[in-house]
Amino acid sequence: MKQQTEETIVKGHVKEYLAIKGIFNYPLVQGLGAYRGVPDRVMHYKGQVHYLEIKKPDGKLSVYQQMFQGQCHVDDIPYHVIRSLEDIQLVIEEG
Repeated sequence: MKQQTEETIVKGHVKEYLAIKGIFNYPLVQGLGAYRGVPDRVMHYKGQVHYLEIKKPDGKLSVYQQMFQGQCHVDDIPYHVIRSLEDIQLVIEEG
């Protein structure tokens, strides 16, 4: 059995938590021709689209992810770096 990485575990927690809360969300699949730096998940919450970049607890954003985050800031689109179940819970509680 393949061991899950810390990031994969956090991704699973986020997916399960949002499902329990009934919040519409979906993954963005990376592949050939994909825009570099796009986040892992999109969440629709309280009439807004939120981007979720999921990292392991000590994970860092790549340069392209930082650029995407910066564009979201310019466009006033919520962008969250999620490193734990508690991080997504705070986003929802504060949302």
